[in-house]
Amino acid sequence: MSKSRKALMKLIYIALFTALCFVGTMIFIPIGTSKMHLGNLFCILAGLLCGGWVGGIAGALGMGLNDIVFGYPYTVYVRTFILKFLMGFISGTLFRALIKHHVKGNLLLYITSSLLSALYIYIVVCYCNAVKGFTLTLLIVSSILEGLLLFLSVFSFKLDNILKCLSFSMLVSLSVNVIGEFYLRILFNTILGMTYEEAKLTSVAALPGSFFTSLITIVILLPTFYPIYRATRKINVFNDLEEYMPQRSLERSKPEDTKKKEPIHTSLKNE
Repeated sequence: MSKSRKALMKLIYIALFTALCFVGTMIFIPIGTSKMHLGNLFCILAGLLCGGWVGGIAGALGMGLNDIVFGYPYTVYVRTFILKFLMGFISGTLFRALIKHHVKGNLLLYITSSLLSALYIYIVVCYCNAVKGFTLTLLIVSSILEGLLLFLSVFSFKLDNILKCLSFSMLVSLSVNVIGEFYLRILFNTILGMTYEEAKLTSVAALPGSFFTSLITIVILLPTFYPIYRATRKINVFNDLEEYMPQRSLERSKPEDTKKKEPIHTSLKNE
């Protein structure tokens, strides 16, 4: 494929996933001062299928334009442009690096789960000590997410190495997004005139929405990645994962062929 055609195809894919990210962000459920939406799901999916640059640009444009169209202040869409680009870029780039270098996913999952468990313990301690902003909603959401992470770690032997690397890539990119949202929200709110304590309280109040969005992204993408990949691999000109995918993921499950019994011919011998 020529460079000009490849560049054109990249623009087409970016436009397609930008539209999906834009629409996905409109599919949301309000949670406190934030919301749970599907924009992150399409951003990460773009990175996984087409590479980090496509995922990053599509996520930044799709969700950033959504913020602009619906009248959010510049501090919101600037934050969105930065973090959604990082999320899509990290998910696609890290996933490819891991599977192309045949990195074992077990240890990665255990390390990530341990770090996020430490964050969960911090949330529990803050809630028990009645720290402002650490509400029951935040505790419930983080508990659900922690339960999912522990489930992934304990039952990771049920996953093949591709899905383990996929889980790790999603956890890293989503963690960057959640942590980045927390601190950039504090920074931009202080720029707008809030005190540090007020800005921190606002950021903590928005955490349930970020956690729930991450949770729904993991729950949907992990079991559906192989079917989506299988359905799109022949039309995806940026598919560079074929040789690394397990053969069973490339074929639709088929019922076992029943062997036809050959008729037994008997011959009578004349004695």
